[in-house]
Amino acid sequence: MRTANIFFDTYDQVRENLQNRVAKLEDAGIAVQTSEYPIDEADNLYIDNLYLPANKESKNLIILTTGVHGMEGYIGSVMLDVFFEEIYPTLNRDTTGVLVVANVNPYGMKYKRRYNEHNVDLNRNFIIDWDSFDRSSNKDYPEVVNFLQPEGKIGNALWHEVGFYASLAKEAITKGADKVSDALLTGQYEYPTGVYYGGNGDEKSTAYLKSVFQACLDGEYENLVHIDIHSGYGPRYNMVIFNSVFETMTEAETKQAFGYDYVISHDSESFYATTGDTTDYFYRLAESKRSEADLFSTCFEFGTIGDSFLDSILSLKYTVDENRQHWYPSDSTVTGEVVKENYNELFYPTETKWREKTIEDFKAATIGVLNAKLK
Repeated sequence: MRTANIFFDTYDQVRENLQNRVAKLEDAGIAVQTSEYPIDEADNLYIDNLYLPANKESKNLIILTTGVHGMEGYIGSVMLDVFFEEIYPTLNRDTTGVLVVANVNPYGMKYKRRYNEHNVDLNRNFIIDWDSFDRSSNKDYPEVVNFLQPEGKIGNALWHEVGFYASLAKEAITKGADKVSDALLTGQYEYPTGVYYGGNGDEKSTAYLKSVFQACLDGEYENLVHIDIHSGYGPRYNMVIFNSVFETMTEAETKQAFGYDYVISHDSESFYATTGDTTDYFYRLAESKRSEADLFSTCFEFGTIGDSFLDSILSLKYTVDENRQHWYPSDSTVTGEVVKENYNELFYPTETKWREKTIEDFKAATIGVLNAKLK
């Protein structure tokens, strides 16, 4: 597989490639059931579904989800190609089915944003019960809101750089360095034009994926393995298996079980809890339904910028700048392009070395997970 041939730059290319994949599978005599769920038909925005049932016995169901964070769906589309080219042919198709829910946030994919058409971060939108949910649970965000979502257009590039780092230093000195990161990662539910906004109810994409998860738990398969594909967090040249807080395996146990060294589990020093997370929701739904199916739901996270302190600052800057540019477009075309390019690199780097390593890591981690979890 030539790396350059499976990295696409537009939402339409991704959808066309998925359709071509279906044709290849069908040409090989493999039954594929396809459907599309409309998010915005006028804008041609759809969630795409592929289901390849087990041939004889409904034992294992592999569930692959991509594009929950829209922009991150591009690396997800690559990994779907890798999966079907190099991993699917090795499976026992008599007992194992595959369900793909691709482009969960098609707006974010098309317009290259993390967020959806309502500025909602879908991976903070999977709330079990909105009626009892405390939307003011993030106490840190209001304290740094002026820094995280500054108003007004980005002006002179030099003064903007100076202003950002001066503001960051002020926040770190007066409120603590951890205050900003804590405000971001958990998600917030009070500032609709802010970053990491989790919404005030189920988004259309969320409600749909929730129904898919429920159908999987209600279905005939006795063993469910779910991999949600993301990018952005972690060391630049390593993909991390990021387990849900509800997964009982420790970091050491996960590494041993999967034969993969880059793991974050509930006991890891670098673990951070989020609210409204997709994999967390899947576990809680299974528990509430008292499902008899075995479930393993995890996130594959491809690191992009890096995980050093300076890398974290860059990631923060690109995030804040993109949100500001979205709400207050700069008068400068150059400024807009720079903001867009930085943001794209935050989720979908163009470097060949990075792209080749993502494929290598995905194959190793997926094979490790499936070898351990499939029955």
